[in-house]
Amino acid sequence: MLIELEINALAQTANKDGRTMVILREKGGERILPVMMSTRRAATLMMRSQIPLPMPVAATVADAYNLLLMKCGVSLKRIEFYGIANGTFLCKIVGEQNGEERVVDTCQAHDALVIACTAVCPITIDSALFEAQYMRKTGENSFAINISTLTRKMLEEALEHAVATEQFEIATQIRDELARRDQAPNPIEDANPYGEEE
Repeated sequence: MLIELEINALAQTANKDGRTMVILREKGGERILPVMMSTRRAATLMMRSQIPLPMPVAATVADAYNLLLMKCGVSLKRIEFYGIANGTFLCKIVGEQNGEERVVDTCQAHDALVIACTAVCPITIDSALFEAQYMRKTGENSFAINISTLTRKMLEEALEHAVATEQFEIATQIRDELARRDQAPNPIEDANPYGEEE
């Protein structure tokens, strides 16, 4: 089952690499999903989510991608979050051509969100993935996010802090996650239609 999401807010992260957390909210619900991306991509996303283009214009790579799909007779139906690897959500771009729905491409979430806003199509997530990854409220003004949504750099900074503050159980969990990522194949390289560096 798919759950539809909508862009809710942006929050600057406190870490050194200047990333932005995009907050997606379950449509008609309260659960939220954090997606990390560069501040540059977040600015493009917010511009597109507030001001859809009235006519096809290739102002960004996402525009060019969308125009190419349109010229090939593909209309975008939805963006679908389907997994997470190395702290990055992965998405399917689902389109329709000649009355048949199919996966057109896969990409990283930061690209998929810009494409969704450019094409004005729904953003969805598999319910099991959403259940595992949404932010849980832990206090009046505090939330916990799944460790798998953090970038390597964020994990390394958190590890330094955990060791420095003698939080050894947390440090062990972070080391385990880093080791798991080192052993796992990297599907992110295959899920970047633009070939851009984050």
